[in-house]
Amino acid sequence: MRTKFMPVLAGILAIPAAALAFSGTATAAPSQVDSSQVQASSRATLLTPAPNCVSFTQYAHGNAVAGYYTNVYLDDNCSTAARVKVIMAYGYDSACIQLTQGQQDYKFRSDSIGDIRQPYVDRLDAC
Repeated sequence: MRTKFMPVLAGILAIPAAALAFSGTATAAPSQVDSSQVQASSRATLLTPAPNCVSFTQYAHGNAVAGYYTNVYLDDNCSTAARVKVIMAYGYDSACIQLTQGQQDYKFRSDSIGDIRQPYVDRLDAC
């Protein structure tokens, strides 16, 4: 079913993720739930955006014959250590990465997921 909000949503999704800044927290409204919902939700791991003091630079490599990959370099400009997970579009996500205070140029490589599209950073999550 189409709604009048679909063109707006399509325009938002077309914006490259690297151009967006993610910050803030998400909260759910209180509601009545039964015990099975509480147990199911306790098994899920909710990820929050990485702190704004963690930055990244990405470099695309490869071609259609050999395959595509992207090197991502992380910088921790925080006053404390940070743990982040790199979420990639069209590529493999990283595991949880521990960055020490002031660490620069931590390298993560993401290969394309059997697709002819170039992987790129969708977002950084705290973990």
